Amino acid sequence: MKIEQSTPASPLSAVKEPGKQEGKAQGTPGTFAQHLQGALDAAAAERLDARIETAQRKASLTGRGNLGEAADLEKQKQQLRQASQELEAIFLQQMISVMQRTVPRDEGILKRSQAEELFQGMLDEELAKIMAESGETGLARSLYQQLVQSLEEKQKAKSET
Repeated sequence: MKIEQSTPASPLSAVKEPGKQEGKAQGTPGTFAQHLQGALDAAAAERLDARIETAQRKASLTGRGNLGEAADLEKQKQQLRQASQELEAIFLQQMISVMQRTVPRDEGILKRSQAEELFQGMLDEELAKIMAESGETGLARSLYQQLVQSLEEKQKAKSET
């Protein structure tokens, strides 16, 4: 995981130094929290980019090889099915994540910690995978059907030439 090296403020600057004014020490923890949130957001974006790249790689593998072989066609269909499910999971994870942000969390006795937010993101990701695997939303199924139709049309065009 790559985290940006440029920090707006040193985490150690949150420690009150002798001779510093109270007003300056109070502003620094907010800066650290913002930096930490930025690092968490960057890590989540990097995970999302990696998942999208993996799905694209799997989808691009389906276009290679000899389309005339039935076994190869079935393998390509299986790869398309997996890529479709992964794309649906990514979409659902983004949707769940945005929905979670609309829920007010600061109200109540306990404040929400950075660790809780991190684990909530991982929980959202797993929920999205389970939802995509269930097939209830139908997004992966529709995407798969369109891609298989395109793949079969390409196979027919190659066999005719």
